[in-house]
Amino acid sequence: MEHDIRIYPGMGHGFMNDHYPEDLSPALRVLGRFSGTAYDDPAALDARRRIVAFFDRRLREQTAPDDPQKPAG
Repeated sequence: MEHDIRIYPGMGHGFMNDHYPEDLSPALRVLGRFSGTAYDDPAALDARRRIVAFFDRRLREQTAPDDPQKPAG
């Protein structure tokens, strides 16, 4: 099975959560500041690109119409 693991140094758990601080409650803003859980645009864009590419490869493999060994859906 294919694996694709990348560690983004310095990134907290929620680096892909692109919520704007003004959209969050005051408690969540404080929690995010102290936990290091903040959105990071370059890391999030790279991670999303890699996630989409992974699923694109995996789903295409499973639905390839020219391969009789693979299920069609």
